[in-house]
Amino acid sequence: MIFEKQIPDIDFKNKYQGKHFNKCWYTTVIDSSCNGYHIESGGRKVLFKFKKNVIPESLQKVAVNSFLKYSKKKHSNRGMASGVDSTGNARHFTSTGQNEGNYTASNISGYFDRPLREHRGTIGSQVACRTTAFTRDNMDLWTNALPFIQRCSRLYKKMDPEHHSIQKAEWNRINPALKIPKSVFTTVTSNYNWTTACHCDSGDFEGGLGNLVVCGHGFSGGYLGFPQFKVLIKIQPGDFLLMDVHQWHCNTKIHVTSGFRLSFVMYIRSDMSRCKRLKRINGTSYYL
Repeated sequence: MIFEKQIPDIDFKNKYQGKHFNKCWYTTVIDSSCNGYHIESGGRKVLFKFKKNVIPESLQKVAVNSFLKYSKKKHSNRGMASGVDSTGNARHFTSTGQNEGNYTASNISGYFDRPLREHRGTIGSQVACRTTAFTRDNMDLWTNALPFIQRCSRLYKKMDPEHHSIQKAEWNRINPALKIPKSVFTTVTSNYNWTTACHCDSGDFEGGLGNLVVCGHGFSGGYLGFPQFKVLIKIQPGDFLLMDVHQWHCNTKIHVTSGFRLSFVMYIRSDMSRCKRLKRINGTSYYL
C-alpha cells in the first residue's frame, strides 16, 4: 500500500509534535500482515512492514521475564515522546530547579553511546560508549533475553533484506564489546504501559528500520500510528513491525484491565561505530 502525507512536514511539526491522537484521527487501520510505503524525492520508501503472529509465545515470556521489572522504573529524559504541556514544552523546571520532562516507565538495555551524567565533564564529549546499567548488573536476565532479540533480527532479515544488509554493514563496524551478538542491534528500549506522544526517534542509525514488538495481556489499545499519514497499525502481542522511526509516530491510549503492555524497540545507536579506545572512569568502562 502507498500512503501520502496528509499534512505538510513543517505544519505538522509546529502543530502536533508531542501531542496524542485517538483512533478516530486515522482513516486507514491495518489489522493484517501488510507492507506500507510512501513516496519521497521521487522514490518509494518503506513506511512499515507488518507481520502478524510471528513471535512465539515462549519467546514473549522470555522477554517479559527479563525486562518487565526494570521497565517499570520511571525516567524523565524521554523527550518529545513523553508529551508536551499546555505551552507546547516537553520539559519544565521542578521546585528544586531541575529541568525535566514528563516521567515515563521505560528501560534501555544493551549498549549506549552517551556517558553517565557524572562523567560528562571528565570525558569532555557527548560520545562515549558503554554497557547499560541493566545489562551490566543483570547479566543472567540479559543472556536469557538474547534468543528473543535474535529472533527479531532474523525476522528483520527475512522481511526486508535490503535494510537489514545496510544495518548489518554498520553493525560490523562496531566494537564487538558494544553490540548484541547474532543480531544487527546494539540497544533495546522497553516501555511499560506507556502511551507515547507524537515524536520522531533520534540517536539511532538512520540507514535501518526500527523493530517493534509488543508483549503482555489484559490490555487494549496501544496501537502504533503514523498520524501524518493517518494510518494506524493494530499491533498485538506476537506481531512484528518494521517501521521508519524517523517519521512522526505515536500510540493510541492504552487501557489496562488486569495485566500490562510491554513494548520493545531494537536498533543501533548512531555513534557506536565511532567508539574504539577503552578507558575506565571511576569503575565504568567506556569506549571513546
